[in-house]
Amino acid sequence: MTSYLATVTVVGDLSGEEVEGMSDALGASGHTVAPGRVVLHVPGEAPDLGTATAAAWRHAAEVLDGYTWEVEVDPAPE
Repeated sequence: MTSYLATVTVVGDLSGEEVEGMSDALGASGHTVAPGRVVLHVPGEAPDLGTATAAAWRHAAEVLDGYTWEVEVDPAPE
């Protein structure tokens, strides 16, 4: 399996509690908070980029219902 890193950006001014809950639910390895958004870094493994992208979008949709968000998936840095 190949390792991938999903970058999940959630738009909005979120409380620390919301950010921690999202981070835990998504299995994020870390996050960055900026005015008006939070960026969560979610590692994963999949057989290919298409599968990794579909899984990341599906997982984000389940966890982030009601929020505005987007996902980008790239091969994880070595």
